[in-house]
Amino acid sequence: MELNIPIIYDQDKVVGYGGNQDWFDDIWAQRAGCASVLGSDLYGYYHHHNHYELKEFLPIMEEMFSLMKPGNMGYPYLKKFGNTFSKRMKDDHISLKPIYLKKSKNYKHAMTFVKESIDEGYPVGMLILHHRAKELVDDNWHWICLTGYTKINNEYHIIFSDCGVRRVIETHILFDTCPSNVFKMVRMKDDPTK
Repeated sequence: MELNIPIIYDQDKVVGYGGNQDWFDDIWAQRAGCASVLGSDLYGYYHHHNHYELKEFLPIMEEMFSLMKPGNMGYPYLKKFGNTFSKRMKDDHISLKPIYLKKSKNYKHAMTFVKESIDEGYPVGMLILHHRAKELVDDNWHWICLTGYTKINNEYHIIFSDCGVRRVIETHILFDTCPSNVFKMVRMKDDPTK
């Protein structure tokens, strides 16, 4: 099961599975713009726009960066991200309610949250504050977009967008809840009350 995250093209060539903060002109945005890239990916998804030319996607990234401006510590704010994004989508008459998983009790708890989200058609934003896995060494203090899951040799694996790259990782690695791993998640669910 994999959701249709926006695919980004530049002159008919695929350059991104979702956005890439390296595309920003601003150096600080390149270093700390991962929350705005996640916001841009979700923006495209909830507008049902599966393909963008890079020149069309960059203004969305710039807008999201202005809404989610990182400070000295970046943008490690789960609730602020959810509230800011849902408020922006409301401007386009898309009512979304953030559902948070601030701390996973165990692997199964995290997997259930993600599987239910994907099955219901909601990508998951994941904030990795610290992770000990060597596969995620470059993803500490970083936002990624979980877009699907698959089974490989009877084990679930999570599909995600990370700086414009489609990656796949074993769920037991990603959702390892040892005390040194700190990660949080949010899904943006349709809000029928609005």
